[in-house]
Amino acid sequence: MVRQEAIDGIVIRVRDMGDHDRYLTVLTAEKGRITLLAKGSRSLRGSQTAVSQLYTYGNFEYYRRGDFKILKGGSPIESFYALSQDIDRLNLAAYLCDLTRELTDEGQEAGEMLRLLLNALHAISTGLCPQEQIKGAFELRAAAISGYEPDLSGCFKCGKTESEFFYLNVMDGALLCADCLSAGGEQEPTGAYADELREARVLCRMSAAVLAAFRYCLHAPLERLLSFALADPEDLDLFSKSAETYLLSHIGHGFESLRFYYSLREPQSHDKKGQKV
Repeated sequence: MVRQEAIDGIVIRVRDMGDHDRYLTVLTAEKGRITLLAKGSRSLRGSQTAVSQLYTYGNFEYYRRGDFKILKGGSPIESFYALSQDIDRLNLAAYLCDLTRELTDEGQEAGEMLRLLLNALHAISTGLCPQEQIKGAFELRAAAISGYEPDLSGCFKCGKTESEFFYLNVMDGALLCADCLSAGGEQEPTGAYADELREARVLCRMSAAVLAAFRYCLHAPLERLLSFALADPEDLDLFSKSAETYLLSHIGHGFESLRFYYSLREPQSHDKKGQKV
């Protein structure tokens, strides 16, 4: 007797196979990433079409055949349809799904990452706040969930907790105040990025407002993650750049989806790592 199972999750990747079928990568709370074979899901009249679309959050019914999990049916809970109405929103959602797939594993609980992604996709689809804010907050919280949380309590050399500016030593995950930076005989950095993130010491210059936003994003309840504001456009841009630098430096590579996102927004302002410059 074939045993059927059912689980809630969101489709974070779709791979077409042949003329009719698809492989779905689904993020679930209990089992992390699972891969489902959706037979006939590319047909417009297929019974599985509704739950075989990227970004669909739903209940997935499946059975096992050898090493494969075969999708039998399911019902969508949220399709995030508004994403498809705006290419900018769609591209940002694609990048966040790629990050999620990178930072999760099969068979390992991923409830917090699932909630983080669902909240972010809702915020993107409804235009809840600026995309730079959504993206940066997601990157920071994803870093913390994945074990890359920085120590932002104060300067790691002198202990100072308040200053007009701090510098985040990206690979060490530690703050450095301007005085300690100067006392160490180092020059103030002119930008947040290095071409080869793994081969250079990367320092992100952070204003007091950006540091406060970083601290908030790392520890706020997930349902309140975006309940902050950066009124100064320069602070908002710096927040997004620094969060991106921090997470991608620890991952060790960029993403094609991020490069594509920037290529359509600001064609001349992204580098080969998929990062803004």
